[in-house]
Amino acid sequence: MKTTILEPGKFYHIYNRAKNGNPLFPEDEDIQFFLKLYKTHVVPVAETWAYCILHDHVHFLVRLKEDLNGNAYKPFALLFNSYAKGYHRKNGSEGRLFKFKLKRIEIHRETVLRDLIRYINQNARKHGLVEDCSRYRYSSFRATVTTWPTLIPKEEIHRRFGSREMLFHILAEPVQEKGLKMYLLEE
Repeated sequence: MKTTILEPGKFYHIYNRAKNGNPLFPEDEDIQFFLKLYKTHVVPVAETWAYCILHDHVHFLVRLKEDLNGNAYKPFALLFNSYAKGYHRKNGSEGRLFKFKLKRIEIHRETVLRDLIRYINQNARKHGLVEDCSRYRYSSFRATVTTWPTLIPKEEIHRRFGSREMLFHILAEPVQEKGLKMYLLEE
């Protein structure tokens, strides 16, 4: 599928993976550092609807804010570049860390949006890290179903799935990937 520039008000599945399958996040502190950079660079320009950060790849479902001036590519490039620089400084390494500069696919259909929210929240289970998606620390699952304030626009997500009460079960229900192939990182 052809990638596009990032335009205000639109939904995108943003993803990246490690070059050559090497670990992007060998330790929990690396994920914490990445999330700190995400809050610095991306949160000012996009609402985060779902995310999952795994050992060797990341997924984000975002809606870019309407009031952006120009293309929102730069904050995502800064996120990946800043993390790579910090990673190399910490590990005394060099070279390309991420496979892609920035992979993104615009989401046009409501059914795809709902399925991607589920897919991203289930990604840790898909890769065998947990059996219960709600137990994975580095996904948006718990942030989506909790009543506590989070960066996830929970009320809008709840409306799309019917109710907050139903959401926990719907998020955990396996998603049919066949209809999502063109929107996914896995090749």
